Amino acid sequence: MAQPWQAGLFGCLEDIPTCLLGWCCPCYLFGSNAQQIDGSNRCGMCIGYACLSGCYLCCLLHKPRREKLRATYGLVEKPSDFLATCCCSGCANCQEAREMQFRGAKSGMAIAVESQPN
Repeated sequence: MAQPWQAGLFGCLEDIPTCLLGWCCPCYLFGSNAQQIDGSNRCGMCIGYACLSGCYLCCLLHKPRREKLRATYGLVEKPSDFLATCCCSGCANCQEAREMQFRGAKSGMAIAVESQPN
């Protein structure tokens, strides 16, 4: 059974440092998140996100990583991953970083897969 997110999509003001990082350097935050979520190259993801953000296609990189994060933690898809990453990518970026922090993920370290109850 899917569980709710601990971090809200529009709750970034609850964590000002993450909010500022997501606002000032969204590419860096995305690269850091991607590295933790699936071991992606931080610099490569940062550059890819920056290049695709100009034409509003960053969701091509963002959506698969959000899906992986949700699957790892057994999170409900609310709102849809497509809407979150295409329409509110910055907020989704901050939400994902805060969710990993709430669940004890250490910066720069891959997130541990939690066992899901049957």
